[in-house]
Amino acid sequence: VENYNKINLQDYLDLKNLMGDDINKFYPSELLLACQTGAFRKTNVNEIPLEKKKEFLRILIEQNSGIFNIREEMRKNFPLLPTTQEEYCTLLPALVKSFGVDIKPLKKESIEKFNKDIKDFASKLAALDDMKFNELTITQNYSKDAFIKDVLEKTKDLSENERRKVFDYFSFEIKTNPNSPNEYSIIGYPANLNNGKKLSEITDSKSKEIVENVRNIVIRFSENNPIISDNKDIEKLLNNIAEALPEIRTSIGKTQHTTHSFDIMKHSLKVMQKLAQDPKFKELNPSDQKIMLLASLLHDITKAEGLIDPTHGVESSFDSFFLAKKFNLSSDEKYKLFTLIRHHEWLKEANTAQTDQILTHRLKSISYDLRQDNLLDMALMFTHADLKAVKTNDSFHDTIRPGAVGKYMSYGEAAEDFATRLREYVNELKKSQPLLPVTRIPKTSKIKEAITHVNKDGSTNIKGVYLRDDGLVVLKFNEIEDWETIGFPKGSVSRGYKSKVGAAGNIDVDTGNIKFFVHGLDFENQLIKFDAFKLPDSSALLSVSYAERAESKFRFFRSKGVLLDADTKYLHGGGATDSGSGFKKTIETFKNEYILGAIYEVDRVYISNLIKGATGMSDAEYIAFVEKYANKPLSEIEPPEVRKQIIEAFAQINSNERKGERSYNEMYVSNIKDVMGVFAYNEEDGLIGNPINFLSGRKDTDFLQKHALEKDIPFIIFGD
Repeated sequence: VENYNKINLQDYLDLKNLMGDDINKFYPSELLLACQTGAFRKTNVNEIPLEKKKEFLRILIEQNSGIFNIREEMRKNFPLLPTTQEEYCTLLPALVKSFGVDIKPLKKESIEKFNKDIKDFASKLAALDDMKFNELTITQNYSKDAFIKDVLEKTKDLSENERRKVFDYFSFEIKTNPNSPNEYSIIGYPANLNNGKKLSEITDSKSKEIVENVRNIVIRFSENNPIISDNKDIEKLLNNIAEALPEIRTSIGKTQHTTHSFDIMKHSLKVMQKLAQDPKFKELNPSDQKIMLLASLLHDITKAEGLIDPTHGVESSFDSFFLAKKFNLSSDEKYKLFTLIRHHEWLKEANTAQTDQILTHRLKSISYDLRQDNLLDMALMFTHADLKAVKTNDSFHDTIRPGAVGKYMSYGEAAEDFATRLREYVNELKKSQPLLPVTRIPKTSKIKEAITHVNKDGSTNIKGVYLRDDGLVVLKFNEIEDWETIGFPKGSVSRGYKSKVGAAGNIDVDTGNIKFFVHGLDFENQLIKFDAFKLPDSSALLSVSYAERAESKFRFFRSKGVLLDADTKYLHGGGATDSGSGFKKTIETFKNEYILGAIYEVDRVYISNLIKGATGMSDAEYIAFVEKYANKPLSEIEPPEVRKQIIEAFAQINSNERKGERSYNEMYVSNIKDVMGVFAYNEEDGLIGNPINFLSGRKDTDFLQKHALEKDIPFIIFGD
């Protein structure tokens, strides 16, 4: 276990299976780093193999602030591990940039031109029949193979470590093809993106000289490299697209395994052609059409050359998430693009099931991943196009062959057959989709607009609103009466009617309609996790509490933290079960235990059952209700009697006592949308008094006060 450099991933998994929970004695996060990252004793990012950098990034995101607690002897083996929040936040973008992905958004006019070009390009492809498409030629003036030959020639005298530094400077590697030692592939996307700092990390004078020699051919390949086609309309539009998305150049001339008739570029264009020819594609809104066309270009962009690559869906979706930053996509658009590419081979997963039990498990898992919006319909459409793009005709899609659990049908028929079951599972999931309305908290700058007078003690013309000399806005929750004036939604009230809840009906809570998620924090470094949740590739779930207020009696063990907003579609469940640490669960674990294995199924249906029980809604009515009120505050729910029923039902969330002193209130969310504010509870039995003085006496909240000032968000004090 101590010989980190020789441990591989399978060793770790075998050890974990053997030891169970006892594996924790051996620091599993450290072992994962050792097994997967290739960062052993590396001092610079440019020394890590490119394919390992993504592993490193994923594990950094998953572990986030936990990495700071790794043992000193481990740090000697992994000097690249960040020790502070600043180092962590510097390392993440450095890793992303080293993939060869330029994440700087394009100018508005360039984005508009790209959107028009890709739409026109799809129309031109759709106008071609199969014979004309098959005859279409797509090459580039400076070919991928010529580029590889020139790079190898210029770097042939360097050591492996120095050659890697040169490659890293330009964000790519050249790798031997496993099935053919004399052939090579580009890994990553050659780009002249890096700056002087990156060059300063290369200390060898010979390597620096070669960097400048290689720079010319990188620019020639990625920037000054006309794409050539016998169809001049196609040629012009594809060159326009490559100007905004030069990463696609690595797909031109990149062969696939022998099942395929086309290289990766031409296969991708045929997927686009088949999509554009599909009548259902024409029914999509412009946003979804754009995402489908982008997915067709990018779904195989990391695919290994000349062989079957089972990981390319995961890897291509990861890269595509960053590539999409160029085009200023909305959060929903980025999520759809990521999910479509990640699961574009869902049919293979279903079709290779050997038993009905395995098939059911896989279909339920797929349905969970594709349950949002119209993703299932888009994924099915994409699958049909992908199958039709394998050969020069539709034969791969149409030919009858053995399928899942001994069935005989074509892949196209199998996709429709499985989709019927997937829709049934998605509908079941919609019946239990949690709905926990969150009140949007205005920014500090918005609240300040309502302040016309500030007294010496920091109190203002608005009761309960305080302004500190440094600009920090402090809201004393139980004192504010006029929420609308400071920018809260119309009808917001913090003190509604009284409700008796609890097993004995003896817990008196004040049921206003201002609700939010909270997550307790003890240290500044823990704030990092909310940056990590911006990546959809982070499969982690976060435990949060809902409708947290002083009357919930939580103040003695969750005394400070953050107020969060999360999209309804990213609420996975929760309720009256203790699920352990707030940041050590994954969506896969949740699916296995809360959906597929039904170990904790009650947590998936907890919230939906509360609402249905309080209002008498049927399953169909509940599905429509969630669609109507997703991401809206409680104050907007109509009619008023339904709103009151739901508020009173939610009061029960904090009413199930555990260990005789507190109640479970754990909800599971992913893809946190925003940190809306920070908070602290009064931990004493006495009165808070002036909240500014209260904070000055709470040094443990200094990092939250700093965060609030930096992010233009208020500090909320709960208690009297």
